[in-house]
Amino acid sequence: MAVSQMYKLTNKFREGPLYPFFRGTSRTIEKAVKRVLNINRFTSGRTAIQKYRNFYDGQRCFIIGNGPSLTIKDLEKLKEYGEISIASNSIYNLFPDTGWRPTIYTVHDFQEIKKTREKISAVETELKIIAMSADGRIYDIDGAILLRLIEPPKGKILFSDDISKCVYDGSTVTYVSIQCACYMGFKEIILLGVDHSFAREITKDGKITVNNAIKNHFQKYQTESFWGNGQKDEEAVVFPLDLATEAFIEARHYADEHGIKILNATRGGKLEVFERVNFDSLFADK
Repeated sequence: MAVSQMYKLTNKFREGPLYPFFRGTSRTIEKAVKRVLNINRFTSGRTAIQKYRNFYDGQRCFIIGNGPSLTIKDLEKLKEYGEISIASNSIYNLFPDTGWRPTIYTVHDFQEIKKTREKISAVETELKIIAMSADGRIYDIDGAILLRLIEPPKGKILFSDDISKCVYDGSTVTYVSIQCACYMGFKEIILLGVDHSFAREITKDGKITVNNAIKNHFQKYQTESFWGNGQKDEEAVVFPLDLATEAFIEARHYADEHGIKILNATRGGKLEVFERVNFDSLFADK
């Protein structure tokens, strides 16, 4: 059979009614095979993270978001008072401007890991946690504990009580960080820079709203984004606001049931799931 005839038959098949079924089936099989091949990659991470269960029992920590409200001044205050902090993703873009460094660093976005794994490997921190799905490619990150990331069934939000087994996706790395913080025994978790507001947002029913006056992240995140195209990448982000909000509600429920307090010290923003607290007031008695 000539090559041209083969292409014609292939294109005809792709246009036919059976193509979506076979394509979906092949992808399902591919994921299943990758899951089997990758599952043992998480064994060492499972053992390593178990050492941190309740390691910080009774202490407080700050989870740092990358929203536009985040300031160097606030990070410097965390350093000044020796606060434990968890930060994520491209927070390292702020490192040239501050001596503050996160105690714990987390990443769960596949594209972030794929595009910036050299920068992630270079982050100096006491504990580095990378969460990846067993269904896709696994990247090695120097000095990182690899955890299994699971996307819950459609319509469900799950919270991991044991991150050595897995962490659940909640449409935002902050949700992964909260699961880690609870596992490690923190009894007070304070969010900072979690604006929960994006220029392009999509609801569960698929409605997209656009407000270009809103900035997704702090400025250096936007100009040095993980795609390498700066502001163009920011304009491509469509944030699943409803799903992330539901994840935060699930985190609040878990915290309430386990005697953990989650507070929101973000300056402004739209996240109202957690009790608000003034950031500066947290240091009044120190």
